[in-house]
Amino acid sequence: MEAYEIHPSPCLLVIGAQEHTLQKLKTMNIRYMLIQSQEPLTGYLYENVVFVNSYENLSEICRIAKQLHQVYHFRAVVSFTEFGLYPAALIAEQLNIKGNAVFPVEHTRDKFKMRCLLKKHSLDSIVYQNCRTLEDVYAFYEQIKAPFILKPTHGAGSQGVCYVDAFENITNAWNWAIQHDNQELIAEEYLLGKEYSVESLSLDGQHQIIAITEKFTTEFPHFIELGHYSPARLAPEIQQKIQQIILRFLDIIQHQNGPAHTEIKVHQGEIKMIESQTRMGGDQIWELTELTTGVDVISETVRHLLGLSQKTKTKKANAAAVLFFAREFEEILDINGLASAKKIPGIVRIHCTLKKGQKFGKLSSSLSRQGYILGTGCNIDEAISAVRVAMEQVQITTKVHHD
Repeated sequence: MEAYEIHPSPCLLVIGAQEHTLQKLKTMNIRYMLIQSQEPLTGYLYENVVFVNSYENLSEICRIAKQLHQVYHFRAVVSFTEFGLYPAALIAEQLNIKGNAVFPVEHTRDKFKMRCLLKKHSLDSIVYQNCRTLEDVYAFYEQIKAPFILKPTHGAGSQGVCYVDAFENITNAWNWAIQHDNQELIAEEYLLGKEYSVESLSLDGQHQIIAITEKFTTEFPHFIELGHYSPARLAPEIQQKIQQIILRFLDIIQHQNGPAHTEIKVHQGEIKMIESQTRMGGDQIWELTELTTGVDVISETVRHLLGLSQKTKTKKANAAAVLFFAREFEEILDINGLASAKKIPGIVRIHCTLKKGQKFGKLSSSLSRQGYILGTGCNIDEAISAVRVAMEQVQITTKVHHD
């Protein structure tokens, strides 16, 4: 007899988790085991954890999962972190338990495979090329004679992303893109337009578009994200067009279970795909979505996979916004005003890691930022105003610093 038939609640296997995910599972009173790479967790979250050196050692992770399954008889496996997605899908297949399928994960984690799939289904028409050598990049530029983006095929968090608009910039772009041991790159024509992300939830292949989030980034050449606003300020007909395209996309990648975070650009009424991940949006986008729609993608995914009843959705705000601390080429001399900024109406949370004496070089990815301010409002303008006023309230004294 299966262990979960004896135990009052089924057990979930989690591959990689951040603290807010584990806190949600504890709040839901979900039994789980976690396989986690060597990332720090708060002390009380260390129970039920097996640590591994890397998510890339698939044979080791699958072996551990199989051994744990013999004891805990998992009903489902899930991951909400970028590098745990593929191992989780592989384990679901090998153990024949609920989870997401390998195909959608494989065709979104690998940006070249995603482009090929879009082309096959005539969903996108941009020019792209797999680049394994610097010569490949030069050849791509000679082919298109136009600006393009060079980035790691399996990258995440804006790491290695670089805009190229001239022949003489290619070598620097290549060196930037491969700096995190990313030897396989993709070059894609640069897309004009404003950038958005689309948050969705799929349960047994049935898709729901939850939110469209507006974003803004640093300028050329690396486009590191500086803020997100939800809901996006878009005309209803454009929203409808986006929803139709994303629903078709989710069918094409055969997404089965869990959230998806799909990045797009809108230019003159045309929707262009940038990339997608079969996880919730990072950068607190998952929280903006939860505040403004009541949809908790972690809880809904887990409850569905374990066969538990869904809870009632409760929307907490009409609009929400987040801005990031993103200092570069500075030494922090002093920081004041955090306490008063927290008291500004609408501010939900300020997470700031800036400290006196810190020295910052160039922002290299989303991981280089130093925290955020999250706020809500009756409408999107009010939410944006709240976080901007709070950011202005934080007085940061600096002097120029170069590496």
